Amino acid sequence: MSQRIENELMLRVQAGDLEAFEQLVERYQNMVYGLALSIVRSPEDAEEAAQDAFVKLFRARHQFDASRELEPWLLCIAGNACRDRLRRRRTSALPLLGGEEGEDHVQQAPDRRAASDAQRTLQHTIRGELDRLSERARLPLELKYLRGMSNQQIADSLGISISSVKLQIARAKDILASRLERVMEA
Repeated sequence: MSQRIENELMLRVQAGDLEAFEQLVERYQNMVYGLALSIVRSPEDAEEAAQDAFVKLFRARHQFDASRELEPWLLCIAGNACRDRLRRRRTSALPLLGGEEGEDHVQQAPDRRAASDAQRTLQHTIRGELDRLSERARLPLELKYLRGMSNQQIADSLGISISSVKLQIARAKDILASRLERVMEA
């Protein structure tokens, strides 16, 4: 969807057109949910954060500047909704991702082909090392390579500069490569 069409939809939303709002939700729900899942690391919390983001978008609809793009603004709102959810959750320990025997339930849709034991072991090792990274290191890397977001989208959603995104991704890749090298040598 082009910026012009998105902005036209948002202008209709500003005028109270709920159908236009539904179209925006349809357009962005997967992107917002993917961002939320990467930040809050829980499918249930990600759903709630995504819903919160769209509610906040609707409530702030009159603040939208039609001369700017909608997507960065929405990603910023979604990132803030996720951080709000994490702050509310801080009183208790953050849940670990994974189920039985450490299998990760947040992985993207499984490949229909049966993976070999070696591939599964490698995937499990990589996911484990990725999860061991700090949130600051892990999040940009995950948004880039698992969620397919651009550096600009990552910067907008995390409220940081593009140069910070590039730096954090490079550092995280170096740390991850170093850790994986040690694990594979063992």
